[in-house]
Formats: sequence, C-alpha cells, structure tokens
Amino acid sequence: MDTNKVSFIVCTNDEAALYECTLYIKQLAIPEGFSVDIIPIRNAESMAQGYNQGMKASDAKYKVYLHQDVLILNKNFIADILTVFQKNNKIGLIGMVGTKQLHSNGCMWSNAMRTGAVRSHCISTVDDYFNIPVSPTRMYSPVEAIDGLLMATSHDIPWRSDLFTGWDFYDISQSKEFSRAGYLIAVPYQSSPWALHDTGFMNLKNYHRYRKVFLEEYYPQNQTEIDDCSKYITPAGSTHETKTQASVTLLELLKNHNYDQALIFVQENLAQNQENELFCILTIFLQIYQLEKQAGLFKIFAPLETKDLSIDSWLPAHYTQICRNLWRLEYQLSEKEQEAARHYFNTWQVSEIAQNYMRNLCV
Repeated sequence: MDTNKVSFIVCTNDEAALYECTLYIKQLAIPEGFSVDIIPIRNAESMAQGYNQGMKASDAKYKVYLHQDVLILNKNFIADILTVFQKNNKIGLIGMVGTKQLHSNGCMWSNAMRTGAVRSHCISTVDDYFNIPVSPTRMYSPVEAIDGLLMATSHDIPWRSDLFTGWDFYDISQSKEFSRAGYLIAVPYQSSPWALHDTGFMNLKNYHRYRKVFLEEYYPQNQTEIDDCSKYITPAGSTHETKTQASVTLLELLKNHNYDQALIFVQENLAQNQENELFCILTIFLQIYQLEKQAGLFKIFAPLETKDLSIDSWLPAHYTQICRNLWRLEYQLSEKEQEAARHYFNTWQVSEIAQNYMRNLCV
C-alpha cells in the first residue's frame, strides 16, 4: 500500500458530470511527496459494489469516495484531510456533513444533531452550516455517521454490497462498519464549505427499503422503527413519474413557441408543482424570458427558434451547463475552462440578464 497516495473514486453514469468533477480534483494542491489518481467506476450495480471495486483497484492508503455531482472547492483539500487523519490515528473516516447522534429511525437528518458544511445546489442554493457548528479551535468534530456525498478513508473496510444493493444507506452503513472496526468518524472544521453538491431533486424511491435493511442489520432490537419502514416502501414495479400533466402541457406550449401563454401557465401552476424538477427548471427559463422581454431582448429561447432541439432534454441539460459554467468562473478554474464557459454563453446566447438571474440561484 502506498502511504503517500490519495485515490479519488467516483461511481458515474454521466460522463459530463464526471468531467466536471475531475476538473476540480485536478486543480487541488498536491502535498510534496504525494501522488493522486482518479478512478471512475462505470456500470456499477450499486454504490457499495462500485466502491468495493474502486477500493480493490487502488493501492493508495487514503481514498476519497465521492458522488459524480460533487465539486471539491477547497484547493488545499488533500492537505487538510491528511492533517485531520494525522491529528488522531484512530480517525478512519471523514465526511463533510454528519450527525453527532443518529436518530432511532435511521434517518441522518431526523434530529437537530447535524454538523459540518456543504454548499448544496437544488434549483436554489445555500451554503449550509448545520445545527451544531464545528469549532475552529478543535479542527474536527466526532460524529456517529456521515453523508455519502464525500467520504475519505485512511483504512480499507469493505462496503456492505451484500446488503445495500442500490444507492441509499451505503454511507450510514459504512459509518457503522468503521465504528465496528474501532475507528472514529470525523467532520472537519470548514471556514467555508469544502465541497459543492449539485444534488438535483432527491429520488427517495428506495430510501425506506434500505432504511429497513439498515435497521435490521445495525438496530435489530428496534422493531417498531423496522415495522414503520413498510408504510413508506414503494411497491416493486412502480415508477416515479418525472413528467406530470402540468409539465407535459408546459412543454407543448414551449414547443409551439407560446412563451407568454407558458409564462401565465407556470404562474398559475407552480405552487402545485414544486416537487417536479422539470416543471421548476422550465419555470426558471420562463422567468428569465420575462426579464429579457422587459429589457427588449429575446435570447433565452432563441436556440429553440433556429435549432432542432428536444426541449424536454435540452433545456434541463442547458440549465445544468449554465450552472457549471458559472461555477467555473466563480472558482477561477484554469483560463482554458473559463474561456470554455464564456464560449458556451456566447454560443447559446445566454444573456447577461440570464447569467445574473442564474447566478442568484446557483452562485
């Protein structure tokens, strides 16, 4: 095992997201004498299975397991996590966000014991500092479990792919596995968030199914909470509708270039569609359209007039790309990447009005 190496392990099903993630890893300062590699895991059967695959593929002592939609903002991230590990050799696992006491129902965020920081983007963005601040005089706070957006380890403990065959509860399970092995879990002090998590809308389709698995493994005596899970488990074979009738109607209006009518429609229906990601993204573009119209501009929907685009796929992808390019500029990535961001805005006619509006949402 290479004690002077850090591996970044990323399960991915989106090459554009992976590219963005790696841009931020590549800008990190590497401590003298250390080396870094990035191990993407494609076609993973589950997060735990993919992370086991990445763990076995790496000879690094230090491994950072992160979501493909996580951007590491702290350029001294590597040195900072090494400092925490070296502060106490019993620390085996570090996260950006965690809970000092896990609720009896297994849900990390069910009580006001959260600590840490993360910049989270979910249509609107805030810098999240949680209920219990980490004192700058203590360097880190011990926790019972951490969130899986980013998990750094100094020892290899197998992920429970035998139990967690999906994309939920692998993180809290791994926290428990490290505790079982006698290691401490820590969340470091962050004067500003070390990572940005571009979460999108949460998919909780199988969340309670794996919550039940978690409780049965780690809290088998808690039968009341185990039984409670069954009330929330989605029946097998059911699907989550991403296109409500309202979003179908809205897409049809946009395809027919009825922008003013579409704007009226979202004003009348937004309150009932706050949980639908597509509807909310389309609403943002229409709000930009309204601001541009007031300024005598027509740019945000101009590509729809001249190019053969699939609106229901292109507009959400365009929204994501605008956010990513604004972050490239905000965090001063390489001049090449900043120039690529400016080129994107010029190519797709993203006006200053649109950039400023989106900047308020994601920056």
